[in-house]
Amino acid sequence: MRSKRKKRLTRSSSNRMIAGVLGGIGEYFGINANYLRIGFVIISVLLRGFPGILVYILLAVIMPPDPNRGGWADFFSSLMGGSSQGQQQEKKTSDRKVLHDVDEHDENDEEKEKR
Repeated sequence: MRSKRKKRLTRSSSNRMIAGVLGGIGEYFGINANYLRIGFVIISVLLRGFPGILVYILLAVIMPPDPNRGGWADFFSSLMGGSSQGQQQEKKTSDRKVLHDVDEHDENDEEKEKR
């Protein structure tokens, strides 16, 4: 029985080297993206690079991003070495220290008790 969800050609968010174009094509057709990358490089070298780069850029602009992940903002932040908003939020909460079983008392009360 076929799945009710329609399969869409999108840029991959998990299997990408640059923009996820070849990873998305590999996921769509069920091919290992590394084979596609090797073939792309060989064809680009044989055609002197420019047409392959132009096609890749056009596909990166035309293909929609993976709907389960972020779009161009995450792409550019990953290129710049930054992390996505979800990772930043996770980092903020993991830096917090939680104290348990703490009794509060005022320092002034301690001084009064000593007198």
